[in-house]
Amino acid sequence: MVPSFLVVAGLVLYPLLYSIWLSFQSRHIFSPTGRFIGLANYWTLLNSREFWESFKHGAIFSTVSVALQVFLGVVLALLVHRQFWGRTVIRGAMILPFIIPTVVAILVWKWMLNDLYGIINHWLLSLGLFGEPVQWLSSPGIAMATVILINVWLFFPFVLITVLARLQVIPVELYEAARVDGAGPLRQFLHVTLPQIRGVLFIVVLVRILWMFNKFDSVWLVTEGGPLGATQHVPIFTYLQAFGQLNLGRGAAAATLLFVFLSLIMVLYFHVFRPAEDTL
Repeated sequence: MVPSFLVVAGLVLYPLLYSIWLSFQSRHIFSPTGRFIGLANYWTLLNSREFWESFKHGAIFSTVSVALQVFLGVVLALLVHRQFWGRTVIRGAMILPFIIPTVVAILVWKWMLNDLYGIINHWLLSLGLFGEPVQWLSSPGIAMATVILINVWLFFPFVLITVLARLQVIPVELYEAARVDGAGPLRQFLHVTLPQIRGVLFIVVLVRILWMFNKFDSVWLVTEGGPLGATQHVPIFTYLQAFGQLNLGRGAAAATLLFVFLSLIMVLYFHVFRPAEDTL
């Protein structure tokens, strides 16, 4: 176990502890040393409107994204679990967004959503649904919804794969017994399928919440936190503090606050929603 522990310590524990130490310093990114200032960085952030706006955007982004990913992933997993012609091809097509490199996928979406020559606006105008091009990425009122939908498309296959894997090992006898008792498709889902996949959903939702709240690349590549900060969440705020304003200490403090918040969310989530051991 020693080699594994050394790898974890070098790649996880040391950067985490060093980031926490930096959060107590006034440190320019190009300065070899910093000045210890205690909790001043945290006090500045907790009194910063921009930080709380970023936190609110992150909560909206992660909550809505995870809800839609779980809903879409479960529905599609139930559909492709059934026997039908071409099922293997459709299953393979559905996981493509998850295996395409994020940079490639985002560049394609940015071209498709372009205000002037994007194919999506072309379709909408051709069908007469809109009278003018929609500013998908440059309108503060629409940009967040656009970023959420792109991330749902990118990451719903993760939910689909994990739920589908669990569906395939549910004993068929349970459904046969339910049908004998007069249960229709809805009651079979509520009383057979849902209890069986509850343990998987417990893990999936927790992992997706942590990942989406920390998600940086798929948001930064689409909008870079704009327009006018409408999609700037805490990871982007942290990046801009550390590498935009060159304030490494304040950026580390923002990252530490996010770490503490997600740790509390994880503890609360385990306390409230932890399923029985036999459903894991």
